[in-house]
Order: sequence, then structure tokens, then C-alpha cells
Amino acid sequence: MRDRQGVRLAGQAMLWCIVLWVVNQSFYLAPMLTTRGIDRLTALYFVGCAALGVIFCFSIFLGQWKARGLPKAPRVAAAIGSTLASLIGHTITDSMLFMAMMGPGSPGGAKPGFVSDWDLVLLTNFTSLAAVHVIFACAVALTLASIQAEERERTLAAARAAAQEAQLAALRFQINPHFLFNALNAVTSLVGAGRNPEAVAVVSRLSSFFRASLSAPAGAMLPLQEELDVVGSYLEIEAARFGERLAVEIDAPEALYPALIPHFLLQPLVENAVKHGVAASKRRVTVRVSAYADGRSLVLTVRDDGAAVTPAAPGAGIGLANVAARLETLFGADGRLTTQPMTPGFEAQVRLPLMFEDARRAA
Repeated sequence: MRDRQGVRLAGQAMLWCIVLWVVNQSFYLAPMLTTRGIDRLTALYFVGCAALGVIFCFSIFLGQWKARGLPKAPRVAAAIGSTLASLIGHTITDSMLFMAMMGPGSPGGAKPGFVSDWDLVLLTNFTSLAAVHVIFACAVALTLASIQAEERERTLAAARAAAQEAQLAALRFQINPHFLFNALNAVTSLVGAGRNPEAVAVVSRLSSFFRASLSAPAGAMLPLQEELDVVGSYLEIEAARFGERLAVEIDAPEALYPALIPHFLLQPLVENAVKHGVAASKRRVTVRVSAYADGRSLVLTVRDDGAAVTPAAPGAGIGLANVAARLETLFGADGRLTTQPMTPGFEAQVRLPLMFEDARRAA
């Protein structure tokens, strides 16, 4: 990647050098062409001067490119040093070329209208070439600084993405044992009650459930319909344990089925409703999962009308904290979890950006 980038930038730098020196020499040639014209030797000198300019200015790019990975002070020193070396080398070689082709000792003798004294030739060339070299050096420095800033931003973005992925994976691994513990409790209860066929059916559904729930990578965004299927499978497992004590309602318009949500997001909220709402009540409890669109947001609610359990109750905070952390990691301020005790029961509400699989856009 870096080698390809270096070749590409070197090609661009060479093109800049050619354009820069063609334009520069045109400023000197244009008045001569419109007044007295130029002979072949003079034209060759200007071509040679432009060629020298391209070579020496390109050396400025090479000096700065070689020093791009160094700390700031050495980079600045390299930029200044390469510019001075290029300017001095160009001044001397250009002056020598001028004296050989246009000076008193040249085949055609000194050209009228040109400085012919060596000291004045050096001074004139130095002052005329300095501005061009400095401008080119500054342009190279700014270009490389911009590229380095973009590379740093890409590196930071990759690091942030890796950290986010690791955090999401950790959160997901935190909730999986929590769910497994609850599911195994259901199987244990069935076996203890002598309901072995139902226990076998629950284990079979549990196997299918884990295959579906763990197949997606951490942080995956899946359609709401698939997430509701996962939640429905879990509630079927719990229904085998609680029987008529658990009633389930799932209310989501079909238009929202393709809406994307983080995989396994609702599961901890439903688990809390079952564990602290249904299990803590002796009567029939309804667990209701609903979804609706609110402008550019998707609102998901899990509510039960069982025993009122606040997030501070023992064991009730794990799932809630997990969901809140995932929302913050994925969506920042655009994703949030709110909870409130009801009379009776408890409600957890998730709000996140409304996005769809087909266009990955906010509605």
C-alpha cells in the first residue's frame, strides 16, 4: 500500500515539477518572443534550465518523502535542508549552463540584454529561483502533512472499530451465560416436575435457538423480524416452564420487519421480564414486546404486568446495563435505553436510529 502510494505521489510530484517549470520559463520567453524573438541557442538554454528545475525540485519531494515518518523537528530540518540543497545546486548548475551557452565564453559570445558577469549571474539566478523552490517545497510539505493526517485518522478509525468490535463481543459473551443459566433453570424445573417430554422438547428448541442466536458476529445488524423470532423462541422455552402463568404478546407492524437492530438486543430485556416479572408472580403475567416508528427513530418496548422490579433489584441490572452499553457503543447519543416501574409491572424502552436493509438509510 505504502509503495503504491509512494509511486503515485512521485508521479504527481514529477508532473507538478514539469508544469511549474514550463509556466516559469514561459514568463521569460513570452516577452522575448513578442519583441525580438529568440535564436536556437537561447531556446535550448531555456529548455535546459527547465529540465534542471524539474530535476532539482523533484529532489525536494524525495527528501521530504524519505523523512515523512520522522518526528516533526527532523521532518522540518529535512524539508529546509532539501530545499536549500536543491536551490544551491540549481543555482550553480544553471549559472554554469548560462555561462557556457549565453556568456562571454560561449560559441556565440555574450548575448545582449543578459547579465554576463559570473557573480551577478549567480545572484540573479539565486533570487529568481528561490521563490519557485520555496513554493514547491511548501506545497510538498502541505500535501504530505495532509496525507499523514488522513493516515492517522484511518488508523484511529480502525483502532476504534476494533475496540468497538471487542467491546460488543465482550458484552455479547456476558449476556449468553446469563441466558443459558435461565434456560437451564427452565429445563431443571421441568425435569424436577416429571415433565420429561417437555424438557426434551425445550432442550431441542434451546439447541436451535443457540444456533440461530450465535451465528451472527458480534455487532451484527439484523432485521427486526429475525430478532422477534429469536425472542419468540425464547418465550416458547419459558412457556414450557411457566405454562398458563406466561402470556406473550408481540406487536410490530410488518412495515418495520426489515428495520435493522443489533442482534440479541431485546433478549436481555425479555429475560428480565420473565425472571423478575413472571417468576416473581403467582398469577398470570403478560410479557408484551412492541415496536413502532417515531420519526427517524425506531422504538422497541418490553413490558410486563408482573411484580414491579426496579433496575436496582438484585440481578435485574445485568441485562439493562448490557443493552445500554451496546446502544451507546453503536449509536452514541442516538441510541438510549429508558426504564420505569409500572402499576403493575416494569417497562424497558429502547430508542435507536430507524434503518433498513435495502438502503441502510434513516427513514
